[in-house]
Amino acid sequence: MKKIVSLIAVAFFNAVFSQIPTLEIGNEKKHPVILQEAKIDTKILGNLATSTATYTFYNPSNRILEGTLTFPLPEGVSVSGYALDINGKLRNAVPVPKEKAKEVFESIERRQVDPGIMEKVEGNNFRTRIYPIPQKGSRTIQITYHQELKNSASDYQYFLSFANATTIPKFNLKVGIIENVKTPKILENPDGSFSFQKSGNQWVAEITKNDFTPHESLKVNIPKDQQSSGVVLQKASGDQFYFAANAGMNFPVKEKPRSQKIAIIWDNSFSGSKRNRDKELQFLDAYFADNKNVSVSFSLLNNTFEKPEEFMVSQGNWSGLKSRILNLKYDGGTDFGALKEIAGAEEYLLFSDGISNFGDLNIKFKKPLNSISSTPTSDFILLKSLANQSGGNFVNLNEQDTQSALNIYKKLPVRFLGFKENPDMKELFPNIGTVVNEPVNIFGISSGNLGKLTALFAVGNENFEVPVDFSNAQQTENWQIAQLWAQRKIDELELNPMQNRQEIKKISEQFGVVSKNTSLIVLDDVNDYVRYKIIPPQELLADYQKIVSQNKGRILEQRKNLLSKAFDKTRELKTWWNTEFKPSEEKVYPKIANQSTNAPVLAERSYSTSNAKVANEVYSDEAAVVKNSGAKITLIDVESKEEYMKDFQNLQSAEVIYQKYLENRSKFEKQPSYYFDISKLLFKKGDKALSLKVLSTLADLDLENEELYKTISYLLKQRGHYDKELWITQKILDWRPFDAQSHRDYALALIDNKRPQEALNIYKSILYQEFTDEISARDNGIEEILIMEINNILKQNKNVDGSKVDDRLKADLPVDIRVVINWNKDNTDIDLWVTDPRGEDCSYSHKSTQIGGRLSNDFTQGFGPEQFLLKKAIMGKYKIKTNFFGERQNILSGPATIMAEVYLYYSDGRQERKIAVFQSQKENKREDDSKILIGEFEF
Repeated sequence: MKKIVSLIAVAFFNAVFSQIPTLEIGNEKKHPVILQEAKIDTKILGNLATSTATYTFYNPSNRILEGTLTFPLPEGVSVSGYALDINGKLRNAVPVPKEKAKEVFESIERRQVDPGIMEKVEGNNFRTRIYPIPQKGSRTIQITYHQELKNSASDYQYFLSFANATTIPKFNLKVGIIENVKTPKILENPDGSFSFQKSGNQWVAEITKNDFTPHESLKVNIPKDQQSSGVVLQKASGDQFYFAANAGMNFPVKEKPRSQKIAIIWDNSFSGSKRNRDKELQFLDAYFADNKNVSVSFSLLNNTFEKPEEFMVSQGNWSGLKSRILNLKYDGGTDFGALKEIAGAEEYLLFSDGISNFGDLNIKFKKPLNSISSTPTSDFILLKSLANQSGGNFVNLNEQDTQSALNIYKKLPVRFLGFKENPDMKELFPNIGTVVNEPVNIFGISSGNLGKLTALFAVGNENFEVPVDFSNAQQTENWQIAQLWAQRKIDELELNPMQNRQEIKKISEQFGVVSKNTSLIVLDDVNDYVRYKIIPPQELLADYQKIVSQNKGRILEQRKNLLSKAFDKTRELKTWWNTEFKPSEEKVYPKIANQSTNAPVLAERSYSTSNAKVANEVYSDEAAVVKNSGAKITLIDVESKEEYMKDFQNLQSAEVIYQKYLENRSKFEKQPSYYFDISKLLFKKGDKALSLKVLSTLADLDLENEELYKTISYLLKQRGHYDKELWITQKILDWRPFDAQSHRDYALALIDNKRPQEALNIYKSILYQEFTDEISARDNGIEEILIMEINNILKQNKNVDGSKVDDRLKADLPVDIRVVINWNKDNTDIDLWVTDPRGEDCSYSHKSTQIGGRLSNDFTQGFGPEQFLLKKAIMGKYKIKTNFFGERQNILSGPATIMAEVYLYYSDGRQERKIAVFQSQKENKREDDSKILIGEFEF
């Protein structure tokens, strides 16, 4: 397989509407990819804006590169257009289900022809992958989204942040304000020359610069047109229209009663360190200046929910609590599943980004919870849901100054009750009864001429009326009111994403809006649109229909399942098991050849144990003698050779190690191996809680990264955190349902959680699931591992109903030795070697040994697994080794993580399992020192 250099470029928009991505390339002194050109075009109608950002990235190096661009969008904003340059011309993406987009993307990627994909990940964050960026060449992407502008009594405000933007070789910015009489007022100007000129019925401002560095952001106040009705229509079907109606709630604000005792929940997970703490403290300054005497229960949330600490604020003095917050350490993942109500609290203030990456929210607060967001990467939908369901308020510090935020917190929630006249309207958003902020845009579907209507709102027990004039509604053909409506509907549906999964997909695909369930994809070849049954963009539609017509509806994508191969493999395993092996005296074994013409070729390397030591006291049961036998397993602790480990070698207590870890972390913040190694070290010292906290921090390093999550799941399994193992593997399965290994990992976690019937059902579904040709080829041979595990469930659990498992898959196959290795990275080749007491190696090029050792298929491009079986062990010592044959560089997820499950007497009633988890030491090893000893059997 051709070696691909994969570099992860992470761009976080520095403020609410920042549009200039700053690429950060891990482990590189200089950025190998530069932003060559940025073009931003925004059109504004009333308080609705549509922005299209076009970025060109240049690769000055002599290598083909791959980049991943991740960026947040503000509350209520989603990507609704994406394009990628194909043969020098931008091609628009089309919507497909999220899991299908990823499956197609990875299938085509294996042919070295990458499509483009835009997907929504956790929170309101979006991700696109750019490949290939050719050597000395460039790639261009285009992103479109719609937003509602914030407004005051007299103005709408457009804000574009250029915070931390670097010099851009080619830069173009254009803003057009349509159908507005008064001159817009520029409050912040990127270079001083940006100004609006009247052109027909719109105001236009534009600058084009070379080697441009913005001096400040762009902030424009747009005077409201008092003659406008505030209603915009877009034709739907028949006599129906999509509408957007702006309703100003100019009725008196009512304040809620003040609480005497509050609970502050402070998210101090690792991602909490990325929040805007200054804004949060300013908010609390204002809060305690307004609520001078209050009792506070202060609780910390990370991967656990810590016991509350009590503080008394008197005469507005909250210095003790403030000092506690200022001195907090931020570490661990975030588990909303750990949240609990706090006794005596009259209301809650939750400071968090709302992204729970280590457990699911499972509580409804009985007292009002006010959720406070200060980072643009937040999960706004979850934070708003928590507030709305409990009767609290959502405070967005990203978009409000301190006093405005305090006013929002203090007021009684305002709820939308629909229209007084009960007109012929469909699909109103916000939903009737929903909490809204002032002012509100109401979206829906209606007939065109509704006349003068009255919108109803409730504050506490009092109702208010607001006139909305549809009689002078402005009809537009070039404004995507339909997509704005669709986005509001998706926002409502995503409050319960699993329950509304199909409906979200339907709306997202119909209107081309990226959601948790739908992505946008661009393919290079029209034949791939046909093969994967994806309707292409308009420019390819004629060719697509011609190919489909020529094939007369024949299914071009011949997806395959594993069932027939599983039947064959079961027969083969039975034959092997029933064979009597008689080793000869002569010990002449074949010379190991290069592994695969399709894999990266590395020189054959000799075995050395210089990078490992026997772990005498690493885990309590590693050297235990197996019950009722003379056999034993000894696992090896593969030591990290990272330079940072020298700072920990003489530290004795777990607490001192943890403090040193925090002290050094800024230097290794984006290096996953740092958290892996320190978590292992803390576990050896006996502090399981600190070890788990550091491990869970891996989940905070990236959004929806299956490679990091697989690493977490391996260590959770090894350490017996089976409930969390199940949650992590379920998340990976949600992201990658097209991947057989995702299903298998989840099934194994179900077994660990003593749910064998559910696990058996998952195994059965894997065999019947259909896979693309590329993924099927990648995982060729996995059915051998599945057959062993299916029959082990049946053998070990007599109460399991196996009647729905085909009899052709059933076999009683107990073995003395079974070893299975898995790894966390795709496109990676790691080999399992087992050397028997006679010195014979069982490996990828010598899969059968004279004493009956058997190795499964060699996995060179996926996540594994590889399996060694020996029915009858002979006396002596067996060595288990792994060889890192080749792997794709992926800086963000670090070196490959390997999990080896080592079994004695598998499926014969005396089954014992030990687990080793370690990382590739490839970066620190000589080419002639490639194998790692991970364990030994002794019979």
